[in-house]
Amino acid sequence: MTARPENDYGPGDPAIIVATQEELSAFIDRVSARSAAQPCPSLIEVSIAEDPYGFPTLNAGIGANHGYVRVSGRDELRATQGDPNASGDVVYDFQGHETLVPVSQEVPLDTVRAVLAAYLDHGGLIPQDFPHLHEVAVV
Repeated sequence: MTARPENDYGPGDPAIIVATQEELSAFIDRVSARSAAQPCPSLIEVSIAEDPYGFPTLNAGIGANHGYVRVSGRDELRATQGDPNASGDVVYDFQGHETLVPVSQEVPLDTVRAVLAAYLDHGGLIPQDFPHLHEVAVV
């Protein structure tokens, strides 16, 4: 049985569980709409509910029109790739905390949707050759 929040993103609400592409799309739409009404876009953390530590975790920024995705696993760090010549950082909001993300990782929201859909479709293991993710050098 999965828990569903009684309201939208309130303190103490359980995690939001999505199991279908339709639920995922509706969730992205909700976060995107909320991001459009605040100073900076929202950042979400995505994991496999049954085994959150056994699979790579995603951090996804979801704005009104743009966002980013970063996949962190035991042996990998991949992210979306926007303009490779862009420099600087963009601010995302994670639970009321400023999170700086390289602006070069920002992509159209449709790309964020595609990566999150692949995570759901592949049970948390996005194929290495997935075209929207690129290796990120760990410094």
